[in-house]
Amino acid sequence: MSIISKMDYDWKRVYYINFNQSLPVSVCEVGWEMTKQSHTWSPNGRPRYLIHLIKEGKGTVERDDGTVKFLAKGDCFINSPDENSIIKSDSAEPFEYYWIAFNGKSAKDILNATTRKLYPKYKESGIEIIRELLDNLISDDIGLLTALFTVLNAIKDGAKLNENDFVKNAVLYIENRYYKHFDVGEYAKGIGISRSYFTTVFTQRIGISPYNFLIKTRIENAKKYLRETHMSISQIAYKVGFTTLDRFSRMFKMYASMSPMEYRKSN
Repeated sequence: MSIISKMDYDWKRVYYINFNQSLPVSVCEVGWEMTKQSHTWSPNGRPRYLIHLIKEGKGTVERDDGTVKFLAKGDCFINSPDENSIIKSDSAEPFEYYWIAFNGKSAKDILNATTRKLYPKYKESGIEIIRELLDNLISDDIGLLTALFTVLNAIKDGAKLNENDFVKNAVLYIENRYYKHFDVGEYAKGIGISRSYFTTVFTQRIGISPYNFLIKTRIENAKKYLRETHMSISQIAYKVGFTTLDRFSRMFKMYASMSPMEYRKSN
């Protein structure tokens, strides 16, 4: 493996590396850039996975589907092959970031085994290893693969540190907005992770799925209204977020082992 070409300026350093197709995964680019204010850039659908680690500054990333994510120091964002994201630096505090690009027949599996987040956090070791590659012109297979797995491990460790935060925030979000419509997929996308990953981690931490936690929260609040108010059962059903009385009654009996009317009489 060897460096095909390089850019080396005060504000940007990039090494493009000959892709080794005999390996299941291979690094093809590493870089660093201190972007200008309001700088806009797109990976232009390049056929490789791309991991950016934001060292300083802030800005946004817009995906192919139109979703926009605000990012800042300590955040990371991942582009898949052929994805056309638009990256824009802030007008006052532009991005400074490092990146590493890779591909190969096992690249997707390796990345999925690390994280399924689009915007994971990272540990400082990820930036340190890329800086070492750039400073020492490392281009051999072992050195590059060591760097790649160090970055992936930095992302994995960073994601673990952040899991408790996003679960805690989701619990608070549901408890404060239980009476409104809640779409698990949309919520997960809004915090930059997949629905399946969000559901898996939430369920592991809380013991029940986000959907069941929402229903349980609604029923617990319905119990309070049944005990402490004279509102009708249909009024309570709509107040806690159910769209039909029949569904409220079925869910209430499932969670409370009695009907809403039975619960009111017994309390």
